Amino acid sequence: MQLIVLISVVALIYFGLRYFSNELSVAFTYLAGIISIFVVFNLLLFDSRGTNSKVAWIAIVLVFPLAGAVVYSVFGRDPRNRRLPKSVLTETTKFITSMRFHGEKWDISAMLPQAKNIQNMTGFEALAGNKVDILTNGDETFPAILDTIRHAEHHIHIQYYIFREDEISANIRDALVERAEANVHVRFLYDGLGSSGLSKSFLSPLKEAGGEAYAFDPIASPWFTRTANLRNHRKMVVVDGHTGFTGGLNVGEEYQSNTPQFEVWRDTHLRMKGPAVRQLQESFITDWIHATSAKTSLLDELKEKFRFDAYFPSESHEADEMVQTVYGGPYNVERDVRDAMMEMIQSAEKSIWIASPYFVPDDEALAAVRFAARSGKDVRVIVPGKGDRAISFYGTNSYFQDLLSAGVKVFAYRDDSFIHSKVLLIDGKHAIVGTANFDVRSFRLNHELMTFLYNRTPAVEKVEVDFLKDFSDSVPISRERYEHRTFPKRIGESLARLLSPIL
Repeated sequence: MQLIVLISVVALIYFGLRYFSNELSVAFTYLAGIISIFVVFNLLLFDSRGTNSKVAWIAIVLVFPLAGAVVYSVFGRDPRNRRLPKSVLTETTKFITSMRFHGEKWDISAMLPQAKNIQNMTGFEALAGNKVDILTNGDETFPAILDTIRHAEHHIHIQYYIFREDEISANIRDALVERAEANVHVRFLYDGLGSSGLSKSFLSPLKEAGGEAYAFDPIASPWFTRTANLRNHRKMVVVDGHTGFTGGLNVGEEYQSNTPQFEVWRDTHLRMKGPAVRQLQESFITDWIHATSAKTSLLDELKEKFRFDAYFPSESHEADEMVQTVYGGPYNVERDVRDAMMEMIQSAEKSIWIASPYFVPDDEALAAVRFAARSGKDVRVIVPGKGDRAISFYGTNSYFQDLLSAGVKVFAYRDDSFIHSKVLLIDGKHAIVGTANFDVRSFRLNHELMTFLYNRTPAVEKVEVDFLKDFSDSVPISRERYEHRTFPKRIGESLARLLSPIL
């Protein structure tokens, strides 16, 4: 909507000048051309983003000369150039330093090579002593989350990209209210754009009960034009520091398959217990510092050792599974989430299975997937057979030719339903579950989080079982079938592929 408004304003200025003076309209046209050329050269020479994103922005700037330049200046600037408030940077650094100083020192000698490499790249350890359960779809996920919330004794930290106002969200809100009234610390964080529909009246019972709620980069902020395209896509719940949930599910009736658009909403979440919850907690608190501008009583609590231990207990679970959670976002110098996923893909010896609702990889990620298939590995990709958004659906389909030509087996999930899982299975032994799609937006523009599960534990076995069920519920895409798609679909895919890296 903002893009349309900006283009409309520029058009009105142009036609207004043309109405009053033809010379002014000509001068305006030349000015637009000069500005557009400047923006294009800046993209070509000084911008470090991927080729796909550059090409998309250059096309917009050249097709809509001045309007495209204005849109680029608002939405297209490199997010790593954003200057965050000094207080946020200072408190975040102090918190992370303090957490890792107080935390238990883990022996990494038994780590897998992939886990060590990921730790070297990102700084996140693989932690042993955990119990992980894979939760399939909303009918397994929401009851587990509600039950854990209702048994909270010290704190509940909850964060979602989308949190709607409907029956399931009201149930969760009411459970939070009940715990807040019992003097449990409840902190609720939601994305300012994804959950922009949340009303004050919906949140007021939680605040009246003593809970806290903040929007991450709200759209009402004067800085919205600097953050509009940079959203917090994480979903997590942390209860008492020992139990955590994360994965693909937001909160809304569609995630329980209660929607007329899709028969089934296929999704994957996980529940973990043990030291690995510390990394979920760390992610939440860093986002909380950002959302509250470092003005939060939580920081004072964390300065005292006994309170710190309440948020970061280190008790191991008898299941003793190794888990490594990596989080990152647009303001980081490196793309930690993406790079960790690439490390696992490149380490594969036999197979790589990927499920993603939006498959729009950058050049390097696409090359890694194609290389693995061409070298004889069993590479499979499941994508929706019916999309929830036209541009992402056609953008995903535009990659079929690249995948099929390399030997990747592509599956379209049943066309009456939607697959929203963000899951990878490597060699049948290691799994990755989290919030990041296999696309440029998740790799570069969103705040994301992925959890790595190692050594064919029961949780990894459940991921494999779910994959096999999803394959059986999908239709294989053959090269012959894809090549016979209609001309309008070909045009739609070409346009979507051009624009999808930036939208």
